[in-house]
Amino acid sequence: MRIAFVKQKYVPFGGGEGYLAGLLDACAEKGHEVHVITTGWDNSQRFPFAIHVAQLQRLSRRSRVISFAASVAEIVQKNSFDVVFSLERTTSQQIWRAGDCVYSKWLKQRSLYEPSLHSLFNRLSFGQRAVVEMERRCVESTPFIIANSEMIRRDLQEAYPEMQSRVEVIYNGYDPSRFSLTGKAEDRRQIRHQLGLAEEQPILLFVASGWRRKGLLELLQALQELPEVKLLVLGRDKTAEWKKSARKLGVDSQVVFLEPRNDIQRLYHAVDATLLPSWYDSFGFVTLESLACGTPAIVSRFAGSHELIRPGVNGMVIGRPDEIPELRAAIVETLRLRSYAAIGESVSSFTLANNVAQTLAVIERSVA
Repeated sequence: MRIAFVKQKYVPFGGGEGYLAGLLDACAEKGHEVHVITTGWDNSQRFPFAIHVAQLQRLSRRSRVISFAASVAEIVQKNSFDVVFSLERTTSQQIWRAGDCVYSKWLKQRSLYEPSLHSLFNRLSFGQRAVVEMERRCVESTPFIIANSEMIRRDLQEAYPEMQSRVEVIYNGYDPSRFSLTGKAEDRRQIRHQLGLAEEQPILLFVASGWRRKGLLELLQALQELPEVKLLVLGRDKTAEWKKSARKLGVDSQVVFLEPRNDIQRLYHAVDATLLPSWYDSFGFVTLESLACGTPAIVSRFAGSHELIRPGVNGMVIGRPDEIPELRAAIVETLRLRSYAAIGESVSSFTLANNVAQTLAVIERSVA
């Protein structure tokens, strides 16, 4: 089959990019002719696929949303693809992977913690309304939709009750050759030594982009009464303002900001728990990868990856991220979990191979 995948831009260290890379590899290995429609791809030499460059008008958010979808439609019209698989809100695909938040729900969620003026601006913004409208058109025009959690499936059906698309839940997958318990003890010793942290120092890990949405402020507040706990923060965000926030809260000595790195599995091995106290997240790869490495996770109920958590076994689920006493209690409880093998086993079926097999089955159904 000639399969075209739509991804607006590839950037290193992104969970969605890693997912797509694995899917592209699998399709190429099965003999499919792989194409990617994108505005930019930084690592194109790794994969045997053809690149189609989509145009983007960058005058405003509205123009970016509309022009990208229009350019994708033009490329699809000019080529004889058997199936188009989009990871973006576009209108020319047979399959849409809703790996991002349901946007209309996200606008409601962010009003829970943003100032009221911001919420008013978002409701009136042409750019925000353009994304919501494009998502509606995407849902209406796509026969097959893949959600990466039951939470996102429910949110889609709530936001678009009249939709005729078939929605199937396929959870994200991890690579067991990279994320496992192998080397955990040695990595724990070496990484802690590199960072100047003691072997028994309680260490938490926060890995994300969009730190405000993912609950970093609330996590810093939770540290105020946990002076013995260290927090490692990793991801794409502006660290200067967050260092300032940590100082204001009096926890700056407890927080270490790290640069993005390719050996994230070693950090999972080194820490005692990972956290995603998010205000909205479809399904964090971080949670899955951490559990695969035998490290428990704390996740809010607004993150789809909470569906992997077995409280008291491989982590904890909290309610609202700003319920600081609950978050703090979850941290204390999770730091006691040391059944590494049981934690890893809890997600043993959520492999990338299983994810790809399920996704390829949807692709084959879409052309039947």
